[in-house]
Amino acid sequence: CRVPTHHKLITSIMTKASLLLSVCLLVASSSASSFSKPNPTSKLRLQQVLVVHRHGDRSPITPLKDEDFWQSQLPQQHVLEGIAKGTSLVRPPEGNPIHGAHGRGPFGQLTMMGVLQMATLGERLREELQDTLFTDEKPLHPSRIRIMSTDFPRTIQSVQALLTGLFEGAQLDAPAIEIDVRKTNSYLIPDPQPRQTPTQLVLESHLAKRPHLVEKEKELNELAHKVTDALQDHLGEGAMGVSFGIGEEKSQDDDDIDGKKMKKKPLAWAKLAEILTCLHSRDLLPPTLSKEDVEVVNKHVAWRWFENLSHPVLAKSAMWKFANKMVEDMEHKVECVKREDESTGEEHIEEPLLCIYSAHDSTLIGLLCVLQLEQPESWPEYGSYLKAELIQEEKDGDSKEVLQHWVRFSLNGQVLRSTWTNEPADMVPLSKLSEMIHSEHAIYCEHTGSKLFAWKNGALVHTKSQ
Repeated sequence: CRVPTHHKLITSIMTKASLLLSVCLLVASSSASSFSKPNPTSKLRLQQVLVVHRHGDRSPITPLKDEDFWQSQLPQQHVLEGIAKGTSLVRPPEGNPIHGAHGRGPFGQLTMMGVLQMATLGERLREELQDTLFTDEKPLHPSRIRIMSTDFPRTIQSVQALLTGLFEGAQLDAPAIEIDVRKTNSYLIPDPQPRQTPTQLVLESHLAKRPHLVEKEKELNELAHKVTDALQDHLGEGAMGVSFGIGEEKSQDDDDIDGKKMKKKPLAWAKLAEILTCLHSRDLLPPTLSKEDVEVVNKHVAWRWFENLSHPVLAKSAMWKFANKMVEDMEHKVECVKREDESTGEEHIEEPLLCIYSAHDSTLIGLLCVLQLEQPESWPEYGSYLKAELIQEEKDGDSKEVLQHWVRFSLNGQVLRSTWTNEPADMVPLSKLSEMIHSEHAIYCEHTGSKLFAWKNGALVHTKSQ
């Protein structure tokens, strides 16, 4: 039978729609595939590596009574002079603000164990990067390395020790490797003192009042008192005055969890964890405390940090400046390599192949959160390092046609997948990373729906008084 004209028209439209849908699905599938991983037939070339490491083993930041013991754990002066050879510090004329976690006397200082840990890390990095980043054409050389560090003795000495391992103990006389500490205390850590903006403290206080956090604090309040009581005989002069940590600088050291003044206040969780870790590693725990107590405290501190910094508004407020610098450094490297490839091929040695940032555990936690990477199974130990590899994807063959630039992250050698994608991916396109690092975020009132905090264009704004 004859099909009516309007039926033919409908059939034609449906056929075209079906074809269009197929094309869209194919494009979407291709786009998703290209986002998640390079083409298997492509060539991958490592262009630059950024390493952010935690300092090595240290003495407790909080002053304890047995100063002579902790002094005995520190490296002797000739060791410090030895690892400092071939390096020079670059400080601002006005100096840097002193952080509450800086330490005083023998406290908060890199130990001899920490020196050895960092030298070992340097050896590990040399093995990982030899023949992949550094080659016969571009060998490991001080001019191909850039160093930044927070202005803490333990982080400066840590990267100096790392360099002795990286260069196999060779004397680094000329040219000296500069360690840049200019204003780094203000953005290489999530809890600078003072904060990058006073509004961040208001935001930290707001997030700390979330019901599930308050409930958790109540559950563990008894343990906080138990550990504080057990440590009383260990605490030295000025121990109660030390303050640091996201959401803790004005919490438990001032008020209890219900906001009422206490006659006897427990130490803040950050203090409890760092003291217990130092004592436990040297078999000096008070007899009333167990290994299990240490594990519970450390687990809770890790949970608190991740629970707060995983909120995108706080993550951006605390760590965007550092994360953005890392992304910009990689973008600049891409442009420089492009100019090299288009010219005679001569290398611009002022552009580093390896960038090292010597910092803290809080730095690593903050970067994992702002970069939306998988959380590690445990808190980053002393000497832990986050590695960002800038990888150029090239078309197979002799053309060297560049298809894409990728970034792969790993923590202590274990690849961390990005959770920015619909499905976690081992590598993220640099262009997408740059786009996502600038994405805007806000916090709204649950009752009125009004905006309370907003992060936009590199700035945190408090839009409504609490």
